[in-house]
Amino acid sequence: MTVYICSLYLPKTIQFKLPQRPQRTRSNLNRWRASLQKALNESLAIDASSSQPSLFDANDNLTPPKTPEEEMPSPGLFPNEAAMRNLQLPEAMASAMAVPVAARSSASAPSRGTASSSVMASVPAWGHHPDQPRSRAKSPPRAEIFERTKTLDQAREIGRRGPAPPAPHVRSDSHDRIFSSAPWDVADADRGNGGLRHAVDAAVRDGSLGAHTWVGTIGMPIDALEGTKQRLDIEKALADRNMLPVFCSDRDFDGHYNHFCKQILWPVFHYQMPDGPKSKTWEDHSWTYYVNVNRSFADRIVSKWKRGDVVWVHDYHLLLVPAMIRERLPEAKIGFFLHVAFPSSEVFKCLQVRNELLKGMLAANLIGFHIPEYTRHFLQTCKSLLPDVVDATCRRGVRLSNSRRIQVINLPIGIDPISLDCYRGKPEVLRWVKTLQDQYKGKKLIVARDKLDHVRGVRQKLLAYELFLNANPEWREKAVLIQVALSSSETKGDPLEATISDIVTRVNSSWANLAYQPVVYLKQEIAYPQYLALLSVADALMITSQRDGMNLTSHEYIYCQDGKIVPEKRHGCLILSEFTGTTSLFNGAEVAVNPWDYWQCAEAIKTALEMGDDEKAARWQKLIKAVTQNTGAHWFDEFMTRLDSAYKEGHWTSDEMAEANATTTGPEDEVAPGAWRRNN
Repeated sequence: MTVYICSLYLPKTIQFKLPQRPQRTRSNLNRWRASLQKALNESLAIDASSSQPSLFDANDNLTPPKTPEEEMPSPGLFPNEAAMRNLQLPEAMASAMAVPVAARSSASAPSRGTASSSVMASVPAWGHHPDQPRSRAKSPPRAEIFERTKTLDQAREIGRRGPAPPAPHVRSDSHDRIFSSAPWDVADADRGNGGLRHAVDAAVRDGSLGAHTWVGTIGMPIDALEGTKQRLDIEKALADRNMLPVFCSDRDFDGHYNHFCKQILWPVFHYQMPDGPKSKTWEDHSWTYYVNVNRSFADRIVSKWKRGDVVWVHDYHLLLVPAMIRERLPEAKIGFFLHVAFPSSEVFKCLQVRNELLKGMLAANLIGFHIPEYTRHFLQTCKSLLPDVVDATCRRGVRLSNSRRIQVINLPIGIDPISLDCYRGKPEVLRWVKTLQDQYKGKKLIVARDKLDHVRGVRQKLLAYELFLNANPEWREKAVLIQVALSSSETKGDPLEATISDIVTRVNSSWANLAYQPVVYLKQEIAYPQYLALLSVADALMITSQRDGMNLTSHEYIYCQDGKIVPEKRHGCLILSEFTGTTSLFNGAEVAVNPWDYWQCAEAIKTALEMGDDEKAARWQKLIKAVTQNTGAHWFDEFMTRLDSAYKEGHWTSDEMAEANATTTGPEDEVAPGAWRRNN
């Protein structure tokens, strides 16, 4: 028996070893910029002799300000701390001054997955990694609405003009060609579900998971490898590591992930309606690509499936996969787990393809969510939107109109304490602990680590901290907030980044001095040893997400507060948004806050910093009990056990499935066949 673990990204990816490119010197850069400025001036008919000096001119007396890539390593605590003060240039000027990727030295890029590097850069967007092929997809993808009319108009125009001569086939760039022969290595992926990976690793280590295969994409565009031997070799190398790669075209993946998942599903699942002035959600083109990627996953699994195998599908990227597999493998044992929040039925109804998504999930034998609230929302949504298909009031889950049974459970995922224990005792972590203690001696540290998007509540957190310092002057030189903000090129240009930077600047300019900085804002990822050191020396962890699933950062913080690494810093307080799934697990032992209530958040900071040792210890004992009882290994074992039970209770043989389908009153009663197709 093989367990197929289906996630959008595999735990591994491919890192190509590209030939070294000559590094541009400062004089070369100045000449390049001067030639660019000259071309711009000529195109605008500007007299160069009368123009003012420019940063683009090859003038030795004018030196452009350093960018983060050009800065030398700092001996301070965080090498890139000054990056938050970067000058924000207009987009046109910034693009003109940017050095082409081909001109950069490959030696300056941090190595993938290296925990010992001093600072890890933010994860590049899909298709923009320097050692992987570029995406050939045109983003955003072509819209399908009104496409027929547009095609007819184009056909009439061609008929009026007559056939045009074929355009010559020109390859404008040799970037893709090099990947057909460049050497490569299998490397740890910097994308994907880390909590799921750790849970699987823990289950393998404990012996509860035997033969298993990961199913997912390799986290990079693959059109450049189409028809090459490289692709076959990569597939074989991943197969040796129990991984089954899914190869989707660049266009399909871009439309699936960057558009349907991130611009439609992710906002709706987190109660953010995607209806801004620039929103293109009224176009249904990305739905086609979402279906295509899910179909690629289903085809890959069906081609390898054998009787007795288990298929476990994960997260909102693959909601249609269970139905697509069930259509072709009626007797398959299928589980599905959603790792994000599931919204209320009133919010989910806003999705144009709501019924198709629900039917895709309902083809599984067991559907899992983190907390009872998400389970309740799902059952209510099924009953509201599919009254003729399901009876969502049954005690243990969903009963379909054809009497097929699906169990729906809530099961919180957790961390792997054993691997965390092994890592946090390493010398590099201990060195960072000492550095932090020396740097912030006599200060109370509030630590936060969030992805820089609207859902994480970073803006609300900083405003609450500003309010705390304003209302409590006695804490102005005694408390420090270290905010690590994980950004990527996917969020580049978002006004939220500028807003947060403005708040940080305002707070620091109000109360900072030569010896004190109230906010340390790092718009970058930090290395894992630094992260564990921060959790170990922090006096409080503050999470103000507007919506979140199971926030495992809070679990890691609680575990690191046992005092084994820093005896004098233990039992720190957890300030946690009441809108995270984690709050239902801790049962009031945390300091719960409403992120939109700034006064309450400010008061929570004061409460956490002034809490007595006895109360902190009592709260921590409850928190650590919840963390150690709900580990990643326990989550994996319990789900597999419940899946076996659900399969036995709701399983149908091929003959029974045929009989049930023959007695249905219409296509709406059939959940699996064609469930993902639009009903136009």
